[in-house]
Amino acid sequence: MRSVSRSIRVRHLVRAGLASLVLSLSLVQGGAAEAFVWPNVPERIARSLASPDVSERRAAATRIGELPAELGVPLAQRALGDPDIEVRLAAAEAAIALRMSRAGDLVIGWLGEGDARLRLAACDVIRSSPTDRSVVALGRVLGDPDAKVRVAAAAAMGSSGLPDAVSPLLGHLDDGALEVRVEVARALGRLADPRAVVPLIGKVQDAAAEVRRAVSRALGELGDTRATSALMIALQDSSQDVRVEAVTALGKLRSDEATAAIAPLLEPGNDTTFAPIMPGVRPGQGSAGAGEVRAAALRALGRIGSESAVRALIGALAKDDPSAPRSPVREALVMAGKNAAPQLVVVLSGSPTPAAAAGAALVLGALGAKEGLDPTVRAMQRGVLPLEHGLRALALLGSSEALPAVLELLSDADPTVRREAIRAASELLDPARPDGRAVDPARAMLLDAATPLDEKIALVKLLGRTGSPRAHDVLLPLATTKSRAFRLAVLEALGAYVPAPPKVEAVLLDAITDEAAEVRLAAAASIARAGGPSAAAKLLERLQVAAEQDRGAIGLALAGALSRATDPALAERVGAALPSSPDVARDALLEGLGRMRGEASGKVLRRFVASGIDDRRKVAEALAGHPEAASVLVPLLGDADPGVRANAAWSLGAVGKKDALPALTKVLADPDVAVAGNAAGALGRVAAREAAASDVQASLCRAATDPRPYVRANAVVSLGLAGASCEAGLVTGLLSRDRSEAVRLAAAEALWRDVSRAPTGKDAERRALVRCAGEDRSAAVANRCARSPSRLPGTDDVLVFVAPDGKDEPLPRAPYALVREDGLLRMGIADRRGAFFEFLVPKGTIRLAVPAQLAR
Repeated sequence: MRSVSRSIRVRHLVRAGLASLVLSLSLVQGGAAEAFVWPNVPERIARSLASPDVSERRAAATRIGELPAELGVPLAQRALGDPDIEVRLAAAEAAIALRMSRAGDLVIGWLGEGDARLRLAACDVIRSSPTDRSVVALGRVLGDPDAKVRVAAAAAMGSSGLPDAVSPLLGHLDDGALEVRVEVARALGRLADPRAVVPLIGKVQDAAAEVRRAVSRALGELGDTRATSALMIALQDSSQDVRVEAVTALGKLRSDEATAAIAPLLEPGNDTTFAPIMPGVRPGQGSAGAGEVRAAALRALGRIGSESAVRALIGALAKDDPSAPRSPVREALVMAGKNAAPQLVVVLSGSPTPAAAAGAALVLGALGAKEGLDPTVRAMQRGVLPLEHGLRALALLGSSEALPAVLELLSDADPTVRREAIRAASELLDPARPDGRAVDPARAMLLDAATPLDEKIALVKLLGRTGSPRAHDVLLPLATTKSRAFRLAVLEALGAYVPAPPKVEAVLLDAITDEAAEVRLAAAASIARAGGPSAAAKLLERLQVAAEQDRGAIGLALAGALSRATDPALAERVGAALPSSPDVARDALLEGLGRMRGEASGKVLRRFVASGIDDRRKVAEALAGHPEAASVLVPLLGDADPGVRANAAWSLGAVGKKDALPALTKVLADPDVAVAGNAAGALGRVAAREAAASDVQASLCRAATDPRPYVRANAVVSLGLAGASCEAGLVTGLLSRDRSEAVRLAAAEALWRDVSRAPTGKDAERRALVRCAGEDRSAAVANRCARSPSRLPGTDDVLVFVAPDGKDEPLPRAPYALVREDGLLRMGIADRRGAFFEFLVPKGTIRLAVPAQLAR
């Protein structure tokens, strides 16, 4: 099976009531994860496994893992009992790959085999599929003569989460092999049992730095303040690696007692200056780079967040660089939370250094601390706080009350300050809340001949952000300027006024026929964002007579304008135009009917349910905008085309009610991964909306063990959305052991939802997230586990164009997988334009992933 790699880039972004994205996805030639299996292949493997020829059985055993789970698991179970060692080893690999349930019980006997390979394989199988019996049996393997087997046994016991594993592991903290002691310490940390605290404290001064490092980390994971004193001693270790783990562990303990010991590590040089070597401890600096101890100390103080910890962090601001986009000092103060705000206000009210003042203001802004507004403005006026940093802080603060202070600096003599003021004012404005205070100062700067072009473009965009009708008088005369970049900015700004007044619509409709493709696209995007019913009617007329190169832009504009129309006569006109429309516009019209509210447009859409495949796919997608037509989607779940079924399943997630759950549950078994995956995602959305967790729990728990990774991923996220749960340890097990990054991301998402619903308890889930943040091999998964996702309020409608990497044109009928901010994956096939439309996607980041058929 050849590997699959992906490259994802955002090419173009247009925000409207619609947000339009062109995303590109490239795939290196590779095989599908769930390859097609000929019906006779499992039978041939089964016959070969019964052959007296050992070489034939070995060859057959190596192929078991290629089969779907429902076919491969029975064969793997049979092969695990084969008399030949090689066959059994291959069967063990297959059992792990197929995530075979309770496989650990089948290999207990291997733990006493003479061949170390079998004992190792047994440990690996038990680690992937632990049971109470098999984990208890591992206890005797901790005395195995082969150190590698002992390491594997300890790792499996640590991953099991079973309390019965603690006592045997404690008995081997003094193992003669360095690598075994390390793995035992790690395992005890994962198990998070308080019985391990005192024995681990005794190993803080182990002779091997690797062991001391593992012990320090384990004590942090255990979260018991009894370890504070021992970890404070470890801060003086000769190994930087140990010091990093010790200070990180102290941060996890959140004990203010450690603040005085951690604070000196913030001084430059303290992370490379070593204390005298402790008795019996081997010297060795370790592999941590310069500055890592200081960075870990900053994070630890941020976690502690006490008054003294904040004071130490504020002291470090004086030597920080406020112009850096990211700062460990500022991030640590943000981590400390609102408790830091009073001390930061005191800093701004005094006579700090410019760096300290800038850092304090930026942290107050990042915290959204409204009490920091007046001190920040006064510090700027007193000259204590550099203006460019103060403006950045006010923008971060996000309060419209800061706007007057920002506007005063639009005409500052320093171009750096002017640009920062324009940027800050733009961020403080929201077109949805019209605010005309910026119109006059922005107009004055635009009319000033000395204002550079780049600043004029930024000022035009600022005027669009005001949402004020008074800005029209400034922008409309500029819509025909000769500068292409300036004109594009004007057209974009005019699209910010929703709904667009007639004079704005007229200018945009004129620009949509411009000879320049960029201008046509900018005008179309603005009409899509702000155009109303009158614009829709005019665009529909133009569509019939427009040149082929104009129809794409007109279709984009028309679909957006229809979303603000409700006239049944207009819906009928769109329906009448559809049969004679070319492919480049047909999908836009169907999409527009989906976005057009009211039963009339839904009725027109239903006329095309029996049309060609491409029409049916688009209709199934567009019906997500019509809750009243949800019943039409259920029959489409049985369509012959998997693209239609996939869109129907996803749309039911948006509009379906409780009575749609049985139909969605049935298609969880669909052979097409996009259909089954979308159904899993739809079940969670419907259950969350209808408070029907109990109706979907069993089916989603089964889907969470589906052999297809994207089905597992959506099932796990849906469990979190619905507030349902499976057997203890299923989701945490997926987080720690699943091979698919998508599934581990989904498990982290589900666990954070679970934890957020229960401020207390959920200790196992919290420990799993902490372990994942420190150990997962994927940076994306580790970052997701490290912190609870912050959700932006609201939703957007999003039009996505899928373009091959390195190309400028979308690819029609391209397979895609879209990852939403809430963790759900939508799968399917793009339309004839190479696009797909997503209704009410949660605000935040969206991205394309490897299509479901190639996901591993």
